[in-house]
Amino acid sequence: MAQEEEEIVIIEDSDAATDADHKGKANVEEEIEADKQQKKRLLIFGALALFLVLLIIFVALLVIEKIKKKHNPKSLSTATIEQRLQERGKKKIEPSKLEHLIAKANYLYTNGQKEQALKLYEYIAQFSEAVSLYNLGVAKLKSKQYKEALKNFNSAIENGEKRCVSAINAAVCALYLHDRKSFQYYINLAEAYLPKEAKSPLYPYYYTLVKFYKQHYYEALAAVDKIEHPEYIEQKNELKAKLNALFNSDYNALEALESLHAEQNTLQKGQLYARVGDLNLALNHFQNATLRALHPQRAALGLIYTQLKLGNIKDAAHNLQSANDTFGDKLLEPYPVKVFLRRSLFDPLAAQKLYREEIVKDPFIRFSEIFYFSPYKIFNANQTINYIRKGNATAYIDSIESAETFLKKGLKTSKVNKGIAQAIKLALGFHIRKANLLLQKLVDIQPKHAILHYNLALTYAQLGDMHNAYKHFIWSYHLDAKNYLPGIYAYMASILIHNEDKKLLNILKETLANEDDTEQTDFYRHLLHVAQGHFLATVDWLDNNYKTRPVYLILSHIIAMQLSKKEQAIQSAKDLISLTPQEIVPHALYVHAAFKDEPAPEYAKKTAQYLKKQKFNYKDLFYGPEITRYHFTMLHLLTGRTSKLVTLLRKHLNLTGSSEIVQSEQALALALLYNKNFEESYTLYNQLIDKQHIRDAKTLFLASIAAIAANHHANAIALLELSKLKDRKFRESRYALGLLYFEVNNARGAEIEFAHIQSNDFHSKYFNFDIDLEKLTFYKLHPDAKP
Repeated sequence: MAQEEEEIVIIEDSDAATDADHKGKANVEEEIEADKQQKKRLLIFGALALFLVLLIIFVALLVIEKIKKKHNPKSLSTATIEQRLQERGKKKIEPSKLEHLIAKANYLYTNGQKEQALKLYEYIAQFSEAVSLYNLGVAKLKSKQYKEALKNFNSAIENGEKRCVSAINAAVCALYLHDRKSFQYYINLAEAYLPKEAKSPLYPYYYTLVKFYKQHYYEALAAVDKIEHPEYIEQKNELKAKLNALFNSDYNALEALESLHAEQNTLQKGQLYARVGDLNLALNHFQNATLRALHPQRAALGLIYTQLKLGNIKDAAHNLQSANDTFGDKLLEPYPVKVFLRRSLFDPLAAQKLYREEIVKDPFIRFSEIFYFSPYKIFNANQTINYIRKGNATAYIDSIESAETFLKKGLKTSKVNKGIAQAIKLALGFHIRKANLLLQKLVDIQPKHAILHYNLALTYAQLGDMHNAYKHFIWSYHLDAKNYLPGIYAYMASILIHNEDKKLLNILKETLANEDDTEQTDFYRHLLHVAQGHFLATVDWLDNNYKTRPVYLILSHIIAMQLSKKEQAIQSAKDLISLTPQEIVPHALYVHAAFKDEPAPEYAKKTAQYLKKQKFNYKDLFYGPEITRYHFTMLHLLTGRTSKLVTLLRKHLNLTGSSEIVQSEQALALALLYNKNFEESYTLYNQLIDKQHIRDAKTLFLASIAAIAANHHANAIALLELSKLKDRKFRESRYALGLLYFEVNNARGAEIEFAHIQSNDFHSKYFNFDIDLEKLTFYKLHPDAKP
């Protein structure tokens, strides 16, 4: 409008001259004769008329000029046309509407409606005046269009637009594209442009990001708290959580995450709570992440692993089945697993805690101690001799002399009875394996001999082979149903092989209820209560006045320990020591009872002092029952003396012939394991299995533990599979196999093993697992190496 006014002004000045000429061409005579006063009025009206005429002429000239230009060939410039088309295509848009469009496009893209999202992105791109290259890059980065975003950020850098932050975002795109070379280029570029942002309020944020991506984590952590811009508090806390997690400051990381109320962080919270050991909170967050489908694969794995850690094996197996169906062979890729033995197995204080709990709670220890002091039988059920270890014998009714008389008579009878007498003599001298082999041959000769089966079962039980023990105890009971001892022992063995014989239990309870009240039936009834774990029902046993028999004494000791009657437990142990002063097991019982209330350091100290005073002949350790080797090894572990035990056993083996070394080698293999000589232990167990043909479930299982400790995990799988064939319901084997199958990326195999445990209250004594961070890092650096 200003130009038009100026033109009008200019035009008005030129019109004054033109008006005079026009006036000269009019009727002069009329103008001369007019009145001087009206002349002035006529001049004004004439000037106005002339102005209107000139205006019309001026407009006409402009139209003619425009038409000339239109038809002028020189004006047909394609550049001009293109410029005008571009200007016409450039539309302006309000920033708020732009943000709304970008948000809508991002939403469509992330929710699977990619075609609609891409159309919207193209539409947004038309507003090149309103959308910077940087903003377009951000929009495409959020929608996971990393290649396109990288191009936009690169163009923004070339155009000098937000160079530092554009370079940072370009580096992020390169990371997503697994382009390490480009990532290094852009992050170095960001660092180079960083000083130019020194006066920016976002400088601490840019600095922290650059240091974070360059893996200068200490500098990043030091700077993160300086981020104060209100719009970046969420990002600050996310960075703070990540950096603290990197330095294992898990509680600080959790504090930062908890300040973020966004639900998308629930997976990360679950991971951190799992790391600090708060498994129940971790479980809640993993369940929440699973329900909300936030990182579903990682959430599913986190949930399964946490349930396994909590002992909820049944639930873990169910979720594992679902995850396998959903994710297939790729399920374990985000979190590969490594399997290891629990550290409490080797730490003296932790081992002491575990050992002291097991003495009271573990039925294997209780029942093995009962088997240790149980009598062998000779010839028939009315001639039972209660043999104690070490070659000393106490007659069931009379004295040692009468026991020897029975043996002498047995030697003169049938071949089987003679063999039984010889086997018992071997067992009395702790040559348990020799006695076992002899009794096996006798059973082949006379398979329906109840006493023969009982004695054979007792040797198996003392050797720790509970499957064969159950088989021969139950056979003996069926051959002589009035002899309750093998029946009760068969029930005990069924518990230890994880196949409780409830039918047998009901038969024993019914028949014993109909028996007269005698010393023998009273003993059987209390023994059956102990087998069931009904200790409150056994309290009256401690007040009996029966004759001193080793099996009575061990029953009294177990009951007193369970009912926290310390003095009676100590006294029963002392009575057993007086009968067999050079045997290890009675002294171990005394240690448990006498020092049970001592704090951990004092317990170890007093145990070491007590054992140092004893004089053992070690025959029970070298050749005797398994419970001896277990107690003696554990006592040395918790007192920090396993190396001395290893030296003792090696010396013995060097002086012993090859005819009877199995139990000594078993003892040495176990001692080597607890002394952390893992490779030697593994080698020795392999020799026992391959050369000595010791392939019971327990030995195979212990060999697998040594294999894991020695990092022979493939061999551990093979050993556990063999052990599982011998004992299909042993949950420790199933659990270990499941973890090892995780380790070799066989989630289907793990699912099968965990499904067989069928428990939400199982905690392994031996095995543990964790995320294999080394393998995870390797896979991130070498994605093609993933299985």
